[in-house]
Amino acid sequence: MHYQNKHKVMTFIIYQNILSFHQSAFIRNLAEKHDVTLIVQNEIEEKMLRQGWKKPDFGKTKIIINPDSDLLNKFMEQKDAIHFFAGIDAFPLSAKAFKIAIRNRLKIGVYSEPFNWLGWKGKLRFLKYWILKLRYNKHIDFILAIGNKGRWCFEKTGFSKSKIYDWAYFTEDIGSTSFNNKHTLNRFLFVGQIIKRKNILSLVEVCKKVDLINQLSIIGVGQLEEKLKKAIENTECAYLGKVLNADVYQKIAESSILILPSVFDGWGAVVNEALMCGTPVIASDNCGASVLLRDGRGKVFSIKENNLEQILSDFLRELPYSADKRKEIHNWALQNISGEAAVMYFENIMGYVYGNLSQKDVAPWLK
Repeated sequence: MHYQNKHKVMTFIIYQNILSFHQSAFIRNLAEKHDVTLIVQNEIEEKMLRQGWKKPDFGKTKIIINPDSDLLNKFMEQKDAIHFFAGIDAFPLSAKAFKIAIRNRLKIGVYSEPFNWLGWKGKLRFLKYWILKLRYNKHIDFILAIGNKGRWCFEKTGFSKSKIYDWAYFTEDIGSTSFNNKHTLNRFLFVGQIIKRKNILSLVEVCKKVDLINQLSIIGVGQLEEKLKKAIENTECAYLGKVLNADVYQKIAESSILILPSVFDGWGAVVNEALMCGTPVIASDNCGASVLLRDGRGKVFSIKENNLEQILSDFLRELPYSADKRKEIHNWALQNISGEAAVMYFENIMGYVYGNLSQKDVAPWLK
């Protein structure tokens, strides 16, 4: 299905906290076809620059950083534009603009990860989003719900099902990946923060149980670094700590499998990066990006059933993947979770919400 008004240039004003690396591929490609302004509170986190990240490329997008009230109000006067917000009441600048947009009766869209529904704090978040639904549901034209639990969270708290669309994060095509047959040995890789939510210590224990700890490499920094170092003492597990972003891609490309065992992850963009490298993934069912792991691109284990060990052991029978299989994964990623694919799907959503399309489209990664 193609957006019937694909030649009509639309105006989008997008409100975010920072210049997001996980949004640049989508927004840059959107700006190739439409008039796009990106308004952010802060440019980029300094710690990300220190980790080797480069300022993301937003192409033709007009970027406004921390506008004063007068400038912000000028954007809020644009009634023909579609005003597109990162979350509901999520960040100070976007929350302020969101409330002005409601007062001005503008065209409003929201994209958001699921809230963390776990534990007693999760119950409070359910209450918070139910209150947000009472206040704002009727004013929002569309909600792009990120991850396998995004739609569930919004539907569970009462937002209109007809307004909800499946959404994702989109990373850049690595481009330099070469697919060869060098993956003769299994190499497992974890990339992420060394914190409780990422469940890295459980992954270490599983790799010890199946006698594969010597094949595990870990990239990241965080509060549990000392506990991690103690857990891998007298093993051949490679804890690499902080690694420059360009080198992370190389490590992913050289690995047989990426493992993301998080107790909770709204999405998990490292999954996109792995698939762009042709590397299959094991992720927990509480990772939003686990929705991508079908048809040989990976496996999903259950946090509730605690069956990572079994899933990993079973998956080893399929590894290592051939060069052709890895190229197949890479090609699927380009066709379904690239910035270009995201824009085509987004245009269909806009055609349904504001144009003359009579049928909702399905997210390409779910087809």
